[in-house]
Parts: sequence; structure tokens; C-alpha cells
Amino acid sequence: MGFFDFMTEDIAIDLGTANTLIIHNDKVVIDSPSIVARDRVTGKIIAVGKEANMMQGKTHENIKTIRPLKDGVIADFDASER
Repeated sequence: MGFFDFMTEDIAIDLGTANTLIIHNDKVVIDSPSIVARDRVTGKIIAVGKEANMMQGKTHENIKTIRPLKDGVIADFDASER
């Protein structure tokens, strides 16, 4: 057994159009909607996942909710990264 063998961790990230999953050692640790809320004036991301999903359709005109993945492809890289 090598030095780093005991330190390996399996992490998988599935960026889906509807949900993002993060799996660690065969267990789902995050299952959250793939959506972000962005301030139109500053461009700052103000909410992600479930919080942004609850804001959809109920926000001030200066806040836009975005689904950064469309048809299985990253449509907004910055929002996807966040």
C-alpha cells in the first residue's frame, strides 16, 4: 500500500439540467436544483440550489433566476461554476 492509497476519496458530480448531484463514497451528499439567482445590476450570484428555486418567479425585476444547463449542455459557465 502506497502513502496516498489510504487518502483516496471518491467524489462524483453530476451537473444535470434539473438537479445537481454530488456523490461521495457511493452516497448522495447533495441533491439540489440546478438553478442560480443573479443580481442583474451587479452580476453577483445571490442564491443557488433550493434557495434560488424558491425565488423563481417571485423576485424583484433586478434578480434573475437562471438554469445554467440547457439540454444537457452548459449554457452559462459562470453560473454553472458557482
